[in-house]
Amino acid sequence: MIAAIRPTTGPVRPRRRSDSRLSRSCTAGRPGCRRPAPSRNGGRPGASSSSLATRRRGVPDVAERGKSARVRQALLRSWRTSSDREIARAVGVSNRTVSLLRKRLEADGLILPRCEGTQLVEARQYEVCTSAIEPASLNDQLYDPVDESEPSFQALLESIREHGILEPIVASADGYILSGHRRHAAARALGLERIPVRIRHDVSYLRGQDEFLGLLASYNRQRVKTSAEQLREEVVLMSDDSCAHVRRFRRDASAVSSDGVVQLRERKRRSAIRDKLELRAAIIKVVLDERRNWPLSDRAVHYRLLNVPGLVRNDKSRLPYDNTSEAYNDVTDMLTRLRLDGSVPFDAIADETRPIILWDTHRCVGDFVRRECDRFLKGYWRRLLQSQPNWIELLVEKNTVANQLRRIAGKYTVPMTSGRGYSSLPPRKDMVDRFRASGREKLVVIVASDFDPEGEDIPSSFGESLRDDFGIAARQLHIVKAALTAEQIRTMDLHEGQLSKETSSRYRRFLAAHGERVWELESLTADQLREIVEAAIRGLLDLDAFEAEVQREQEEQVELDAKRSQLRRVLFDDLDVE
Repeated sequence: MIAAIRPTTGPVRPRRRSDSRLSRSCTAGRPGCRRPAPSRNGGRPGASSSSLATRRRGVPDVAERGKSARVRQALLRSWRTSSDREIARAVGVSNRTVSLLRKRLEADGLILPRCEGTQLVEARQYEVCTSAIEPASLNDQLYDPVDESEPSFQALLESIREHGILEPIVASADGYILSGHRRHAAARALGLERIPVRIRHDVSYLRGQDEFLGLLASYNRQRVKTSAEQLREEVVLMSDDSCAHVRRFRRDASAVSSDGVVQLRERKRRSAIRDKLELRAAIIKVVLDERRNWPLSDRAVHYRLLNVPGLVRNDKSRLPYDNTSEAYNDVTDMLTRLRLDGSVPFDAIADETRPIILWDTHRCVGDFVRRECDRFLKGYWRRLLQSQPNWIELLVEKNTVANQLRRIAGKYTVPMTSGRGYSSLPPRKDMVDRFRASGREKLVVIVASDFDPEGEDIPSSFGESLRDDFGIAARQLHIVKAALTAEQIRTMDLHEGQLSKETSSRYRRFLAAHGERVWELESLTADQLREIVEAAIRGLLDLDAFEAEVQREQEEQVELDAKRSQLRRVLFDDLDVE
């Protein structure tokens, strides 16, 4: 009954699950499949008259629907490994019932058609559900996983989105991919429901893994591969016992000398969260509510929690959550646990104080050329402040705050310096060099720092250094503190703050001017801080001149797009000639 599935020829255009025009969609029992299970009518001895009447009208009774669902699930789970007779015995139905339902699932493309009879037939092309085939686990022994961030994979996505899958995927009789792993990954990424597959009825992964592995290597000889992949491939092609040889090769190639290797201590499980469930729920809510401002810092979460009425650190002791180091430590520990158990995404929290350096490497030169072509004449930014009379810079006290203000600084192309407290000498010199190279009348520095003894001193200390150490005349220098100010503390609904550190050398001066309570920048939400800083920037601009620059940048982008298309055609023509 293979003919129940119409073999296809030619490319299959992308068809997504949301396309209501699909003549036949994948069904329940597979991820993303929603087709209701078909049913058969017919009577049975002893059935009631109402049941028989219902079935005569073509509506199966509950028992029949339940039996059909059980057989369906058993087939979807075991079609690769079990015969109809074995499935029928396990579910408690007739062989005919299993056979009929198998043919329906084959016709729907949910499972691959069997080659009936004793003669093996040549590979034929079918259109099946994307979920009906999958990579074999042995593929990971031979090749590296598909990297969906690679430029070549992104180009494949665009090609399939526009033209469909032009070359069918090749799979074994039991539904494991021999050729087309990247096409299959692209189809899943695009949400395609059906894909063209050529089935090799003479190959079975589950019944002949060595033969399968050899064919896998043969089918993929033309792929761009790393040296390690090429070596593993050659091992497979020269060996009769492919699986064992590849495993031994990977084991030997990955061996690490024991000299200097640190021995890990015995595994220690983290204790379960039992007495801090209220705090746990509050942290998750704060993080999810601030999704548009991800990544957050631990301290930002801590300050959001200070505004949660009645929050406690411990469910039993009912110790209130307050602005103390103990409460902050509870948050950092809890955020670690919540990311490890999956309650909070890892990318929701960042630590700006511990940078990671990654190198811009490529799998092959083709990926590099493709990426550079895609980026060709992209990323142009006009200097939007070139018509302004003054040179404007933004100075922030902390890296975490700099991350929140990056978007606003970029909107106005204002240079931003993260001082990490009192700025070191090189950033100050760089700022002075930019100002002098600009030829503007004045240097205006907008500062965002804490409202505490150090945060209040940073603006004046920074300005004094620019004047005294680098010779910027006082008439040319303007330092503006945008946040956090005493006026904002009085007018905004912030928490009660915390006590200032008496050990600070600036404590007495701050105490005399403002009292003993202090507030950090994280007391403001990210939106509040961005709004304050943007208002400070706009208050210093000639807005008509700024808008004229923005308009000119938009016009230039249109010109660049046209020039980019023209130059890319010339570049590709030259490459073809060569």
